[in-house]
Amino acid sequence: MSKHPNGYTKEMIREILGTSCPEHTGESGNVTRRRLGNEMRARGEKPVFPTAESRAKLPNFDENGKYIYPPGSGFNYMDYVNSSGKENNKVS
Repeated sequence: MSKHPNGYTKEMIREILGTSCPEHTGESGNVTRRRLGNEMRARGEKPVFPTAESRAKLPNFDENGKYIYPPGSGFNYMDYVNSSGKENNKVS
């Protein structure tokens, strides 16, 4: 058994953490996606990306496949500048 620098073994740490102990998966999500894409291309398949027509059927997209932002979301720079006062909106 390998000891941790603080004197605990891996089994002791796992027992202390319980279900919150992270599992080592071996590869990150980006590596997994890249590997799966390369495997598909090696088999002669093309990765499938959603089209505007398929997105148009989803509730948060319009008929052109563009995302519809909720009302009141986002940041308007001019509203920020005008609310900051006239002395702060000078361009130098």
